[in-house]
Amino acid sequence: MKSKIIILILLSLGIILIHVNSYFIPNGLLLRHIILIVFIGVATYYAYESRRRHLEEYAKLERFLRICAWCKTVSTTDPVTKVEEWVPLEDYIEREYKFKASHGVCPECYRNQTRIYSSGEP
Repeated sequence: MKSKIIILILLSLGIILIHVNSYFIPNGLLLRHIILIVFIGVATYYAYESRRRHLEEYAKLERFLRICAWCKTVSTTDPVTKVEEWVPLEDYIEREYKFKASHGVCPECYRNQTRIYSSGEP
């Protein structure tokens, strides 16, 4: 979304500069073309970078995620050393997706725990 706004702003600035330039230099056709080419080039670059970032995120989501059945750690491979390591799920989410993990109790588990403690079960 941010890159779309930048592209629209750059294209708008290019169009404004072309019109302002036509008032000050009536026969400045070459300068107008240069300004237009530069702004279209910059907008194209931002669109390309945005698409590249989205494809990288898609590639992350497309991978097969190996999770240990016992301890729930996640298998990752260090991109530099190519060594496999097993990290906690919270660390994996923070590293790959830049999210901070927090813990809580879902309503179903809360009901089960309060039922267990109120009935006197160990």
